[in-house]
Amino acid sequence: MTYPRWARLDYGGVLAGLVFVALSMTPSMLPRPVYYQGVVSGLSFGVGYLLGAAAWKLVTRAARRPHPWLTRYGWVVITVIWLVAFGVLLSYATRWQNGVRTTVGLEELKGYEGWVLGLMTAAVAACALWAGRCVGHLHAALVGRARSLLHTDATRVQRAAAGLAASAVLGFGMLLVLVALVGTMVIFLDSRWEARNAAMDPAVARPTSPLRSGGPGSLVAWEDVGSKGRAVVASGPDAARITAITGAPAIEPIRIYVGLKSESTYEQRAALAVRELERVRAEDRAVIVIPGLTGTGWLEAQAIDSLEYLHGGDTAMVAAQYSISPSWVSAVFHPDQSRDGTRALYEAVHAWWSALPEDRRPQLVAYGLSLGAQALQSVFPNTQALIGGLDGAVFAGSPSGTALDESIRAQRDAGSPVVAPAVSRIPQVRYFSSSVGVARPDAGWSTPRIAYLEHGNDPVVWVNWSIFYRKPEWLSAGQRSASISPDMIYIPLVTGLQTAADLAMAETVPDDSGHKYGDATFLAWVEITGRSGLDDPALQRIRAILATYDVQAPISQ
Repeated sequence: MTYPRWARLDYGGVLAGLVFVALSMTPSMLPRPVYYQGVVSGLSFGVGYLLGAAAWKLVTRAARRPHPWLTRYGWVVITVIWLVAFGVLLSYATRWQNGVRTTVGLEELKGYEGWVLGLMTAAVAACALWAGRCVGHLHAALVGRARSLLHTDATRVQRAAAGLAASAVLGFGMLLVLVALVGTMVIFLDSRWEARNAAMDPAVARPTSPLRSGGPGSLVAWEDVGSKGRAVVASGPDAARITAITGAPAIEPIRIYVGLKSESTYEQRAALAVRELERVRAEDRAVIVIPGLTGTGWLEAQAIDSLEYLHGGDTAMVAAQYSISPSWVSAVFHPDQSRDGTRALYEAVHAWWSALPEDRRPQLVAYGLSLGAQALQSVFPNTQALIGGLDGAVFAGSPSGTALDESIRAQRDAGSPVVAPAVSRIPQVRYFSSSVGVARPDAGWSTPRIAYLEHGNDPVVWVNWSIFYRKPEWLSAGQRSASISPDMIYIPLVTGLQTAADLAMAETVPDDSGHKYGDATFLAWVEITGRSGLDDPALQRIRAILATYDVQAPISQ
């Protein structure tokens, strides 16, 4: 039987590719759009094909001569197996995805989306095969060239060594190309991020209030605040807006933001931030908040606006930019920047605050989301330092590996789950996995109150390298969060790859799931700093306003 050109594939590669596609469609932490799942499954086929083809080559070499039946009818059997198995797999994949989607409150997939997934998978798999064939042809050419340099009487060992040398040259060359591409990309993006940080958005007006950095009398030039900082100080509710929502008297909130270009070192920027606090008499406010910024200097509007609404504007926010790169770049390539920059700001503000008369000090609280939460926690060597250094804090979506978070979790009560554990020995700390829990904390929560907001299906919080080879505790019996699909099981390596793919989807889900914490921060502020005399209807009106905010992605900021 003669097969068309496209059928010149390895039996083992095609079957292994099908297995990898099936594994890629097993349920994970978060739902995925069909186009994204198609890309993941198509690439998975490519990897499976590569491994299966290599294994099949070893088998055929050992057998030396394939059975005639396999040569004659092999592709017919393989094609039937593939079509039947893939059709069944799409049905299961749809059911699995619907289970994950229901868990986070999304509607189920429409009937045609399963076929879109199949087509997308096939298209990406074809591209992966084409790329693999190109590399294969290049490898064959290099091996042929290497062996042509040998004498005609070269031994079998010498020919094999020449082939291995050619393979090594190809691998090393591809690695060099990859490093060059990544380096070039980072350099290019750095220049883009610097340009974006300096760009003046005509839609962002310079503040007219002297209580904002960059405004009249400010020690920070408007041009030096940076694009993210300008967005912060030019936004937020004013006194009239706060009164309109809460029905209570209000004053103008203070917002201090020192941009990266304002001074040359972390310490100098921190000192400038303190001088700004003194200029606007922040010591007369009820609450001072130190937010942990993301890599670009972005700050979640909900977190700061909600505190200002809650306290009638009697607040002061103080921040200092430490980087212009997105959080994922800062975390991977410049992990010291977030730590050192945040530490310098905290130490300077805390020293200034500590020098105030004790009976007149405002509440000093901190807030961090994602990398900002990790950076703030790195300031404190242990829980005692955290409790002694602040009047309260909210840490939302602390990335896996955050030392302070993990040390506290390790002290949880016997029998307490790893997700939202109870830690009786540290009564100031509470873990919450949903806004419902934050709204109804237990009566034993001591002051100063520290709130950890960590969803059970947030891959930023729970995924680390160990998941590739060891079943994580949060997937064990009795530990699994209700926000994780009951269909999700642990498969070594596969679950690691699946949850790594989930990281890209961490912010495409509804509020109060994944890496989106919605108004849970506001509810935490109520419990930590007090409600300032506001009644329940006023709090509900604030929540309603916060629900209208456009939630942005901290990972990309």
